[in-house]
Amino acid sequence: MIKRGKKKGQVTIFIIIAILIVALGILIYLYYPKLFPGTGTETKNPAAYMQECMQREIEDTTQTVIIQGGNYTVNPNAGIFYKNAESDPDGHYIRYLCYSGEDFTPCINQEPFLTEHIESEILNTIKPSIENCFTLMVESYEKKGYDVNLQHGNSTVSIIPEVISTDFNTTLTLTKGDEVQTYKKFQVNLDSNLYDMLEVAKNIIIWEINVGDSATEAYMYDNPALKVEKHRKDNDVKVYVLTDRDTREVFQFASRSFANPAGFGNVNEYL
Repeated sequence: MIKRGKKKGQVTIFIIIAILIVALGILIYLYYPKLFPGTGTETKNPAAYMQECMQREIEDTTQTVIIQGGNYTVNPNAGIFYKNAESDPDGHYIRYLCYSGEDFTPCINQEPFLTEHIESEILNTIKPSIENCFTLMVESYEKKGYDVNLQHGNSTVSIIPEVISTDFNTTLTLTKGDEVQTYKKFQVNLDSNLYDMLEVAKNIIIWEINVGDSATEAYMYDNPALKVEKHRKDNDVKVYVLTDRDTREVFQFASRSFANPAGFGNVNEYL
C-alpha cells in the first residue's frame, strides 16, 4: 500500500518535470536559431543564401561563355563564328577573336577589351537569376514575420587574378520588433585562373595580327600549369584551346590571319 504523502510527492515531481519540459520548449523556440545559426541559414545569413542560390548559375554561365570564345549567345548570322564540329562533339560555335576575310591580310582584333567583354557577357546573362534569388529571399523573410527593405545597386562581375568575383552591391535591412539587422556583403567568389588565361589569349592575338601565327610552346614554358593547343583547320583557320591544368577551365577561340608566304620563315624566329 502506497502512503498518501509518498504519492503526493510523486505527483509534485511529475508537475515540476512537465513545467521544465514546457519551459525548455519555449526556450528552444525562441533561441534555437541564435544558439545554432547553421540551422537558420536563410534567416540569419542572407549572404550564404545568395551564395547557394547563385554559385551554380555563375559557374555554368562562365563555362558556356569561355568555351564559345567569349560570347554566351551565339548567332552565326550576326557575327563571325567558327563551327567547331570536328573537335567538339556538341558542335559549339567559337567566336573569332582575330579575323581576316582575305588571304595574306593581317587579322583584325574583334574584341579589343576581351576581359571586360566577358565580364559583361556573364553579368547580362545572370541578371534575371539575381533578381529571382533576391525575390525568393525576401519572400522567405516576410513569411517569418520580418519587414524587409531591399536596396539594389549595380551588380558587377570582375575577372581578377585567381578569382571571378560577382558583387551584387545590394543592402538588405530586416526588422522584427526592436531588432534591426543590416546586410551589405553580398558577393560570390569563384576560384578561377581565367584572368591569366585571357592575358595569354590577348598576347596570342597580338602575334596573329603581326606575324600571322604564334608559338604555343612559349606560353607553356612560362606557365607550366597552362596547356596551350593550336588546331589548324581549313582555309587558314586556327582554333586555340587554353586549358588550366589546376582548375580544368578551358578557354577557346578562333583566329584567321594571313597565311605565311613561301620563305616567310617560322614564327619561332621572332621569339
